[in-house]
Order: sequence, then structure tokens, then C-alpha cells
Amino acid sequence: MPRTYKKRVSKNSTINKAILPQINSSAVATKILSAIRTTPLGIILIAGIAFFHLDDLPGSFISAIPTTSYMILLFGIAITSCFNRSRAFFILLILFLSQLGMSIPIPTHLDKTVALHGIYLTVSLLLPLNLLFFASWSERGILSSWGKRCFLFIFLQMVFVMGLVLSGDRELFNEISKKLFAFSFMPETPIPDAALAAFFLSGVLLLIKRRRNNTHFKITIFGVLAAVAFAHHFNAAQIAIPFFYAVAGLMIIVSVIQDYYVKAYLDELTGLPSRRSLNEDMLKLGSNYTIAMVDVDFFKKFNDTYGHDAGDDVLRLIGKVMKNFKGGKTFRYGGEEFTVLFPGKSLSEAIPYLEVLREEIAKSKFVLRQDSKRKKNTNKKLSITVSIGAADSNHKEISPDEVIKLADKALYRAKENGRNCVSQ
Repeated sequence: MPRTYKKRVSKNSTINKAILPQINSSAVATKILSAIRTTPLGIILIAGIAFFHLDDLPGSFISAIPTTSYMILLFGIAITSCFNRSRAFFILLILFLSQLGMSIPIPTHLDKTVALHGIYLTVSLLLPLNLLFFASWSERGILSSWGKRCFLFIFLQMVFVMGLVLSGDRELFNEISKKLFAFSFMPETPIPDAALAAFFLSGVLLLIKRRRNNTHFKITIFGVLAAVAFAHHFNAAQIAIPFFYAVAGLMIIVSVIQDYYVKAYLDELTGLPSRRSLNEDMLKLGSNYTIAMVDVDFFKKFNDTYGHDAGDDVLRLIGKVMKNFKGGKTFRYGGEEFTVLFPGKSLSEAIPYLEVLREEIAKSKFVLRQDSKRKKNTNKKLSITVSIGAADSNHKEISPDEVIKLADKALYRAKENGRNCVSQ
């Protein structure tokens, strides 16, 4: 017999104690370590430690680093070209050309020491500014008119650097490398003050831009900037440039792949796994599982009253609550509908979790953003509720799609019973 639950679950109840996550020091430590391993600055820290232990490795391994670095950068150029990620493509191209320029054979009629020093100085000055420039743009295509201008921009810089090197002008190089500040943050670094200022300015602006528009790519480029700074600081060790450039290339490649995964498997609005992810997860289910369909109450009326922007904000709020949900895996199904998957749980085991989810959403008061376009109730706190329908496989030979249909029927019963409840 179908049942509908509208019982309030107390925070002090046994169910909540069993369901709500318990915070402990080991879990926090694990999350911190995971963040260090996965953030660009964490990768730089690990790379820095590895760099100081390169002498412990066989000579054949060390001698292969320059070639490996070129291969990584070329692979990155190829993969970003396939994905049409113009910003990452041009940054990888600049890294490749910079590494090539600092290792290219110098013509015999030039003073090798002066020429190499000139290349190092100009690349140290131009590279951080290029990183800032390309990271600041939105995606505009590689072979578009904008992309062609970028190719020209890079080519003109190459001509400029080549002209400086061929001139062999020691006085000009001395001007570039002279001390600009009365103090020095890094007195032992070979990086000239002008280049240090470029690194510092680029880093600060990247952080400001990330704060305004929190994108993973910008923090990745901040990590790339740090890797390039390490490479140029330890330039005396010939392996430093290819080693840290390879690290920078790997960070960009990983960022592009992560971005591709996010676009393919995560819902852009809520950040929850998308329907494609749900379909793949349903293929992995065994014979015992529960599926719940979650629907926002009166969502169409809310959209008509307050506008689609406010409706999107509601979905983001619910997505935020569902991200923290424990007990099952949550998905954005489409529109105002969400799905919760409970692998290995029967319906009776899943219901208490769904009651907690329903209550958590009801407690999350929605505040309309102040906007001149929203003339009504701009400062009003609104209660958002959801109706939930759930069904399980009951250990039968039944497909997940059929269970979803049963959950949908239960969802209709929840709405018929007054909404803001769980039905089965």
C-alpha cells in the first residue's frame, strides 16, 4: 500500500544522529591533504620538493627531462587544439617557444653568454605578462580572427626578442637587469627587478580576477606563473627550465581535462552530477537499490512571479543543499527535478535519509537578490519546499528506468497529498 510521510524528523532523533555527518580531525586532515595534492600550488610544492631530489635519480632519467618537457607541451598543444581551448593553447605554445628559445644553439658570430643572458632576461619579463594576458580573455577560438591576431602577437614578440639578441647590445641588457627598487624580496634571485615586478603584478591581478570570477583555469594559471617563477629563479641549474615548464604544462592539461569532464558530467547551474552521469551510474546498480525523484514545489508559479533568474537561484540553493547530502548520490535530472540514487539500500532504509533532505531544504530560507528588475518582495525571505517520490527494485529483475517511473508515480502522490512530503 503506498505511503506518504510528512513526519518532522527531530535533529536530536536517532535517525539524524545516524545520518548527519560527524566531523572528526582525521577527516579534516584527509581533506586538507587532498586539497594540497589537487590544487596547483600543492602541485608546485610537491614539484619543488622533487626538484631538490633530482640528484638522487639516475643520470639517464635526468637527461630525458628536456625531451619529456617538449613532449608534454606538444601534447598539451594538440589536446587543447582538439578541444578548441584557445587560452590554454596559446599559453602552452608560449611555454614551448620560450623553452625552445632558451635552449636553441647560438650562432657562432655572437657572444654566447650575452645572447643567452639576453634571451633569459626578455623571456623572464614577457612571459608573466603573456600569462596574465591570455588568462584574462574568454574563449574566442584558435583559428578565429582573434586567434589569428594572437598568432601575430606571439610572432611579433619572437621577432622582438630575436632582434635584441642579434643586436648583442650589452647596455640594453644591463638596463633590463638593473636594480629598480631600493629593497629586494629575493636578493639571491637572477630574475631582474623588472621581471619580478611583472611576476608580482600578474599574480596579484590573477588572484583579483579569480575572486571576481571564480574559475579553476585562473587559479591553474596562477600555479603556472609560480612554476615559471621557480624555473627562472633556479635557472643556474640547466634542468630547472624544462622541469618546471613540464610541471606547468601538466597543470594546464589536467585543468583542460577537468573542464571537459565538468561540462560533460556536471550540471552547470547547480554543480551536481548531470543526467548523463545518472545514466552511467544506473548501469552499475545491482539488484538492490532505491531511486528517489525530487521536485521543487510550485516552481512554475515562482518563476512566473519572480522571474527566471530567481528560479535559477532557487535551483542553485537546492543544489548546494543536495551536495552536502549524505546517504545517497544526488543528480540534476532536468528542469526543477532532481534524482537521488541509493545503491544497496531498500526503500525503508532510504526513507529516513529523504526525510532529512526534505527538512534541510525547507530550513534553507531563500532570499531574493536585490535587483531593480525584481520589483516585488526584493528583500523577502521565502520558504522553498520539495516533494519526493521514491521506489526501490525490491530485488526484482526490474530496470532502473522502470524504478524511476515508479518513483515518478510516488512523486505525484506526494503532490496530491499537499506537497512538502515523501511518498512511496
